[in-house]
Order: sequence, then structure tokens, then C-alpha cells
Amino acid sequence: MNAFAERRNAFMDKMDPYAVAIFPSKPEYIRNHDVEYDYRQESNFYYLSGFEEPGSILLLAPANTRHKFVMFVRKRDPKSETFEGPRTGIDGAMEHFGADTSLYSEDFELAVYQFVRREGMLYYPSGVNPEIDDEVQRRFSGKNWHISSPYPILSEMRVVKHESDWNMGLRRAIDISTQAHLEAMRSVRPNMYEYEIQSVFEHVFRKNGSPRNAYPCIVGSGPNCCILHYNKNNRQMNAGELLMMDCAAEYGYYAADIARTVPVNGIFSKNQRAIYQIVLDAQNSALKILRPGIDLRTVNTVIDSVLCNGLAQLRFIKDKKDFRLFTLHGYTHWIGLDVHDVGEYMKNGESRILAAGMVFAIEPGIYVRPDIFARLKEKGYSDYELNELRPIMEPYLNIGVRIEDDVVITPEGFTNLSAGTPREIDEIEKLMRGQ
Repeated sequence: MNAFAERRNAFMDKMDPYAVAIFPSKPEYIRNHDVEYDYRQESNFYYLSGFEEPGSILLLAPANTRHKFVMFVRKRDPKSETFEGPRTGIDGAMEHFGADTSLYSEDFELAVYQFVRREGMLYYPSGVNPEIDDEVQRRFSGKNWHISSPYPILSEMRVVKHESDWNMGLRRAIDISTQAHLEAMRSVRPNMYEYEIQSVFEHVFRKNGSPRNAYPCIVGSGPNCCILHYNKNNRQMNAGELLMMDCAAEYGYYAADIARTVPVNGIFSKNQRAIYQIVLDAQNSALKILRPGIDLRTVNTVIDSVLCNGLAQLRFIKDKKDFRLFTLHGYTHWIGLDVHDVGEYMKNGESRILAAGMVFAIEPGIYVRPDIFARLKEKGYSDYELNELRPIMEPYLNIGVRIEDDVVITPEGFTNLSAGTPREIDEIEKLMRGQ
């Protein structure tokens, strides 16, 4: 039995035994005129089937002894296939993807009742495909059916990674991304454009079999270091500035998520070192406590404490709670089929307890944005206090540092999956010198 069949069976075991589940594929979207955006299958659809074609529907019916897994797929079309390549068709859906039976997608509305009862519970992910949403509402809304989301079941299945996740591409996505960061660090020079570094990443991604980025490349220099999801990547980089690179590959539908911050001229200035070291210390403090049984709130609290104390020592803030004006985002998130993967961060009102097999990113950051004085004034800082802070903070303006790594919880503790990319200041400077 392949991994997709195991996942379907595990999902059906968790369903109401007399319920059915229907999953539509992601639709295609027009980019301009008659050209579509590059297609990527919806993650849950792929997780349960491995099927990448649009215009498809999955149906799971655990109580149906003959047809537990039904696929609705596009008709074979020689003209379309001349332009787009071969389609799987109904025979291929059964032979290659394990469907008990397969029909054409255009027959879904009329054929669906062959496989389901006339009443009961339906698991359906609203919002994936509006056209199928309308059909499902017409067929199943009303007093005889209760429509429920499948996401709580699937999210719990996906939050702990298994051998199949690693075999299909999760580790490979991280390894490719690590290689790309190494190559990008070696390539950075003053007067280059940000998009030149983006091209280094994407060359390494494609060269190693990644079909697409896990998310749009963030390559921000100078003031752009402080724009969290900056992706214009069109500025010329100058000596004396920092470059923040948050870029990662997707492989086998799995996403990595790695960020590094480096000096454009290869040498951190005193002020850049100070901010960088605080962020690095925060990440290292979190890494030291990672193990099964620790809850995520504790991990975030440790990072908070280091960032807060570091900013206070630099005399950036008068009240420790104001450190969040410089950190701007959360520090941890799951990774997997989505770069911000599914899975609850709270369980029964409590912070999630880490368990072996959980994979997530740890990404503390500090950003000294030019608007910091206005933001501090909104917090109640007086003009006198701001005038005291200006000479302290102005030399740090436009310094933005993010360090992000991908980790997996193991029975013994954790593994930093992206450790092959240097994080220490001396290691980064050495690599950028070509040593």
C-alpha cells in the first residue's frame, strides 16, 4: 500500500463511519488573456491522492464496501493534450492512483449519489473551488445533511511528519534550500542588485529539481531588510548595508523556510554585530530547550526574554514590553506541504506540547525601522524621551536581522535540519571571504 492510500485510510478511520468526504482540486487561474498561472494542486488534495491535475474531485466513502475511493477527472482530449501534455483519464486514475472507480468530472453532480447515502454527514473544505462549492451546496445543504470541515482531522494528521513525508521531499526541500543559501552568501558583493541574488537562489533550486519556490523570494538590502515580506528585489546593494535573504525551495510539494542576514561587504559593522548577536542568542536559547514535552509558549517566551533584554541593554526602550515594536512577528510556525503549514498551536486552551516528528521553523528577528520614533510616540514616549533615544538609535536605523532555521523534534531532543547554512558571525564572514 502506498503512502497516499495509507493517508486516505487513516483519514477515513477518523471520519464518522457513515459520512462521506468530497475534496475538489484547486482551479486554474487566468494570468492574462489565455495564459494561466503556473498550476499547483491544493495541498490536502495532493496529500490524500498524489494527483496533480486540475478539474478533479476526490470522494471518500468508508461505508461503501465497493467504492471507498472515487476520482472524478477530466476527459482525455487529444487537442488539449497536444498543447498541455497527456491527461490521466479515468483508466489512469484507477490504474495509477488507486481509485476504486473513476468518472468524468463533468458528471459529478449527477453521479455523486451513486456512492453516497441520501442523508448524513459530509466533510467538505469550503473555499478551495467556488464552482464545486456551489454544486455541493445545491446537492447537500438542507436538513438531511450536516456539512463539516475536514481540516481538523487533516491538520492533526499533517502536524506530525512520518517516513512518507521525508521520502516524498521534505528533507530534500531543506537540503536544496541550504545549498542555495550557501551559494548566495558566496555571491553577495556591493553594487549587485537584489534580483541577482534571487537568481542565484532560483538557479540552485531548479538545478536540483525544485519545480517552484516555497514562497516568493525575499531579498532585501538596506532599508528593505525591515520590510518583512519584501519581494520586489530590485534595489542595488551598497557596502555597509545588511542583506536579509528569506528564500527556500519546494520539492515534492514540501516547503522549506530558511532566512539568513549577511553584510553586503562581507564584514559586519559594530552596530550590525550587536543586533545580529541578540537575534542569534535568542534563537540559540530556544534551540537549547527543544525536546518532546516542551510547549511552544515556553519556546516563544525564551526568545521574548532574550530579545527584550538585548534591546533594553542597547537602551532602545524604557519599558520592556515595548520590545515588540522591534520584533514585529511570531517566532515559530509549522512547515510541511505549506510553508506555514496546518496544525493547531493551542490544544484544549493550552499551548501545544511538542512531540517527536513535529517540524517547524524558528525565526526570531529585530527590525529598526525608520518609523520607530513615531511608533514609540504612539506608545506614550514624550518628546524629551524621544530626543534622548534619537542619538542612540539613529546609527541602527534600517538594520533588520532575521535568522530562520527548520527543526524537527526527535525522541532525544531535536535536529536542526538547516544547520549546514552558517549562523555565527565569524562563520558567515569566513564564507563570504571564500574560505
